[in-house]
Amino acid sequence: MKKLILLGLTLMILGGCSSYGVKESADNTVSRSGVISEIGMSTWMYGSYVLSDESGKAMTALDGDDSLDLGSYQGESVEVTGTLKEGYPVDGGPEYLEVKTIKKID
Repeated sequence: MKKLILLGLTLMILGGCSSYGVKESADNTVSRSGVISEIGMSTWMYGSYVLSDESGKAMTALDGDDSLDLGSYQGESVEVTGTLKEGYPVDGGPEYLEVKTIKKID
């Protein structure tokens, strides 16, 4: 039983060190990739959607112009590009990205 607990803790720690789908440029534009979903119950209260890594861990809270229709990409693997909002993360939440572009990836 102790071995299972130690294994679980080790996997959680290693999973938290991942940089899944992270790209940054010199002009403060960043790109993130992952699976998009609507934010449900959370400990943080910002963003309308979240980008998660392959394990389902929320990596980036997303907000964007209504013309982007982030909701139409729910459950899809996407790459989003935009700028990180200053002052985030808060309340143990993820970073917060103002999305400028979104594209589906296969």
